[in-house]
Amino acid sequence: MSLRGARLALFAVATTFAIGAEAQPGRPATRPGATTSAPGRTEPTNLRARVGAEHAARLVRSSDPDERIRGIQRATSIGTPEAIALLVESLERSPQLKSDTRALVVMARGLARFADQERARAGLLAIVGAGNPGLVGRLPMSRAPNGADALEEGDPIARAELAREIAAIALARSGVDRALEALYGAARGGGSGQGAALRALALYPPRDPGFYGTAGGGAPPAVLRLLGQLGDLRALDVLHAAARSNDVNVRAAALVSLAELGDTRTSLLARTAIAESDIRLRAASGEVFILLAAPERFKATAAIVADDATTPIGLKMAERVFDPEITKLVAARAWEHPDRALRVAAVRALGRSPEPAAAKALVAPQLLGDPELAYYALHALARSPAPNAGELVGGLLATPQVTLAARAYVVRALMRGERRSASDDAVFRLARSRVPAERALGVFARVALDDAAATDFIDDADARVRRAAVMASTARRPSPALTRALLARLAKEEDAVTRQVLALALGGGDPDGAVKTSFLALRAESAGGDAPLAAFALARRADESTSRKVGQLLGSKDPVLRAHAARGLGLSGLPDAAGRLAELYAYETDADVRRAAVAALAARTADASAPARKVTLELAAELDPDGPVRQTARRALAGATTAFAEPAVHEVAWLRLTRDDGGAPGDAFVGSVVRSDGLAVPIAFDEEGFAVVPGLPPGEARLVLAPRLPAYIETKR
Repeated sequence: MSLRGARLALFAVATTFAIGAEAQPGRPATRPGATTSAPGRTEPTNLRARVGAEHAARLVRSSDPDERIRGIQRATSIGTPEAIALLVESLERSPQLKSDTRALVVMARGLARFADQERARAGLLAIVGAGNPGLVGRLPMSRAPNGADALEEGDPIARAELAREIAAIALARSGVDRALEALYGAARGGGSGQGAALRALALYPPRDPGFYGTAGGGAPPAVLRLLGQLGDLRALDVLHAAARSNDVNVRAAALVSLAELGDTRTSLLARTAIAESDIRLRAASGEVFILLAAPERFKATAAIVADDATTPIGLKMAERVFDPEITKLVAARAWEHPDRALRVAAVRALGRSPEPAAAKALVAPQLLGDPELAYYALHALARSPAPNAGELVGGLLATPQVTLAARAYVVRALMRGERRSASDDAVFRLARSRVPAERALGVFARVALDDAAATDFIDDADARVRRAAVMASTARRPSPALTRALLARLAKEEDAVTRQVLALALGGGDPDGAVKTSFLALRAESAGGDAPLAAFALARRADESTSRKVGQLLGSKDPVLRAHAARGLGLSGLPDAAGRLAELYAYETDADVRRAAVAALAARTADASAPARKVTLELAAELDPDGPVRQTARRALAGATTAFAEPAVHEVAWLRLTRDDGGAPGDAFVGSVVRSDGLAVPIAFDEEGFAVVPGLPPGEARLVLAPRLPAYIETKR
């Protein structure tokens, strides 16, 4: 099992935002279609410009990275054509500047203000095409005052990509034909800037009707796929030309993109392509039939599933195409195929089908007789849309598969609201079992399905039961009374695993201070599943005495810790919180951390007039590569200070953990699930290696495993 640590590093403060013109990293570039400079730009006097430009030139050429950044900021604040030319020439000629990825980020944001100028666009395009830093980007670039080597913080390769994305967005936002053509050329040409160019064009598509031309044979597959995803019908001629290419990858990408644009003529092309022997063309043709809902999709899916060479592709198609013949073929693959990974894929496809025969295939002995495949089969059955799935799960509650079936029943009841009295009775009976693991599972089911309160079990003698009750309580929004009870138990909990799970109650930040600050500081550094929430609660109550500790958390090498410290800092009373959050955002490469920093700045209404807050939100609103970051920043600039509304629907994750040899862990194991909203909730896997996690907001979540802790000591009754 892979482990994940959360080792802290000292927070390096990068002075990026300060009061004064020199510290302004930039403001949004002109919007698409604009042909004049943004209003409000104040041109300096000739004397000031000349003196300032000379000083900026000295700073930009400095061997000290911080001085180079100040020079870039000074030049962009001056804003004269000469100052912009200085920056672009330095970028073109200085290998040292090209390898300094922090400087590239600042340069991209600064030049974005002047994207209406040809010279600035040349600099932005140079950043888009810049390669990744080599070893030089990781070597000491200056000497710290104490004589220690000052290494560039963070991942320079990720930061170089961030700079490319910012520059590409600035070019696309300019709406200037030459800029868009250059971006399109970068997208077609491949190289390090291709991804940034593709994403920027997707955000700000060209408006010229003839922009894409008619020659599609030379376009790479990635560009052809972009044209389909943009939904721009002007690209049809390009795609039809590419669909006649001799390059199989180009032809396949063009077929799928044409289908995404709804061009029904693509069916004729797909009928020809699916008869060919190349797997890529057959897969693309099947995708075309599905996207266009063509009658051939059933026959094509069955044929692709039946062919050993294309079975994996066919199983992905079978998740969206349902037919009795397809169900038979998929079931046969699930029961008998020698490749276990392919059997799991077949089980997944059966679980997506509304066919009653598909659900019945999931309870076949060939699957339930294998412990690993039984989990996948019950997991699929728990979510199956088939009308007989709930009945099949209930039937397994009286078999040796009772514990798997009980988990499947809880998941199905929470996800689909499907309850049966006989199944309720069978699952709840487990809460009276003399087998500790079964009793804990029964308690989990009762609390999750609102048959009992978590507070009825948090003082139970068995740590497994306490954990199960706490985890099940997340199926509903916690009440203040439950939060107080969990925090009170947290203060006296002796079991290490259960203590981490009880930290779920810190999700509200512990505004009443029920947990000691010293305890939060200890847990924030523990690298445990509760570390992120402890960091959040600690930063939320930050004051002068804990300021340094919060700074260390903001500088942690673990992005989850950084994000949670930022969340808490946004609600704290520290007077310099806005400045710290701006510094965190300045060079941050992890999108989740930038989301947290921007959301925290949005919440700080007391700092509404702070320059660092305003500038950071403006940068994020216009130039951040991440959509949620841009949206949050724009809402904040419009006056919104709260997070998005709580989703009306919640998901349930049913996770399984195994040893390297495939066996169960044997005792409890701690981890955390980072939800789609960025909150990391601690969870515990039971001895069988299972964890059911209710109450998750929709969207992508990820699992982080904490370092191994000693097994708990069971208290005797």
